[in-house]
Amino acid sequence: MKTIIMTFVAAVFLAIPAQAQAPWQQVAQQVAAVARQARENADQTKTIIEGERREIMAEQDSLKASINARQKRFDALKAEYESLLARERELQEELAAQDHELKTIDGAIRTAAKQARDYFHESLTTPEFPERGTVLATVLEPDKFPGLQGIQSLLTLFLDELRASGSVTRRTGGFIGPDGKDRSGELLRVGTFTMAYRQPDGHIGFLRPNSDGSRLTAVQGDPGWTLSDMMADYFDGKGLLFPVDISNGAVFSRLARQQTGVLEWLSSGGLLVWPIILVGVAALILVVERFYSLSRIRGNSARNMTTILEMVNRGQWKECRRFCQEQSSYPTCRIINHTLQYLGNTREIIENAFQEGLLKELPMLERFLPTLNVLAAVAPLLGLLGTVTGMINTFQIITVYGTGDPRMMSGGISEALITTQLGLAVAVPIMILHHVLERRVDRIVGDMEEKGTGFAVALMKVGKIKTREELDVAA
Repeated sequence: MKTIIMTFVAAVFLAIPAQAQAPWQQVAQQVAAVARQARENADQTKTIIEGERREIMAEQDSLKASINARQKRFDALKAEYESLLARERELQEELAAQDHELKTIDGAIRTAAKQARDYFHESLTTPEFPERGTVLATVLEPDKFPGLQGIQSLLTLFLDELRASGSVTRRTGGFIGPDGKDRSGELLRVGTFTMAYRQPDGHIGFLRPNSDGSRLTAVQGDPGWTLSDMMADYFDGKGLLFPVDISNGAVFSRLARQQTGVLEWLSSGGLLVWPIILVGVAALILVVERFYSLSRIRGNSARNMTTILEMVNRGQWKECRRFCQEQSSYPTCRIINHTLQYLGNTREIIENAFQEGLLKELPMLERFLPTLNVLAAVAPLLGLLGTVTGMINTFQIITVYGTGDPRMMSGGISEALITTQLGLAVAVPIMILHHVLERRVDRIVGDMEEKGTGFAVALMKVGKIKTREELDVAA
């Protein structure tokens, strides 16, 4: 800048003429003074600028140091943040694992509690310990973890039931009688599967839990004389044996169903049960008649045949015919009496006469046997028809209501099974009895054929059977 000022001043002097330089000396001095002042001002400005520059540089260094410190702090915080994020992920994974374990434990506890509720609902010991319902309700409370206390309570219930299963207790308590009224009496529990009662009047029976499991109700049906006496002796301390039920009440329900009666069982089989019963009754009447009739027919006629052959050998024909008429209860004697009418003819005529007498006897012997055979075939066919009818009803129910409720299909299935069972139950005895009667008739016919052959041989020996030549000569 100084150089610029000096150059400017020199140019001014060179441009001014010589005659005018004198006044300008003062101007030069003034300019020089101004220049000096300008230089001083410039120096001051430079000094100020240098100071400000140093301040700025110092402030810049301070800012850089601050930035570096903040950057280091930021890096440290970032590293700590990333470390905390990693720790958070680890804790979340651990929490998820623990939550899964807790859910698994909670599910296991609740499943065990539900199973216990279902089991205790049908347990004979529940009426003795009604507080079980409160404990189970607490454990099964929704949106609440059972905790250690709930687990201990549930375990205590199972242990109490386990101890009860190995004990025999007697107490006095109330129950619902067979008539549906409240009763009281002496109660005896054997383990957790059998419970019986004895009323003050001496009536004895078994007990089962009612529908909600809170009370005991008497089992429908009489246990019978044998079991009642055994139970009474045990109640009185006279016996060491007591009947127990290991089927969890299944045998009692079967006993109750058996007490419903035959008519109810038959009515559940549908309309075709009655034709099957009618077939059985008709077959029974025919079988009784055949056994009665055949029992009056004497098939073993060996002694009578010996007498007849002796008379034939002596030629006592009138006496022989009289004897056969007297012994007419024997089919063989009736046939021989018929054959004696053809004495003196050929062997063929004698044999035909014997066969004619035999054919007269067969209808009486075989009467109703074909009918029994037909009835034995009709009974299972009626049962099969009932089966088809019942299955049709079942499929119609399935078509309308679906398969959601099996009890709606039980009527058709019961009808199908009962008619088949009843048809076979009627047919099998008929077939067996028909075979027995048929064998009886075969024995009688065989005896008659055997004796007839022997009679023909005896006639040949005494000459009462002639050849055709002899008959032609006599003619």
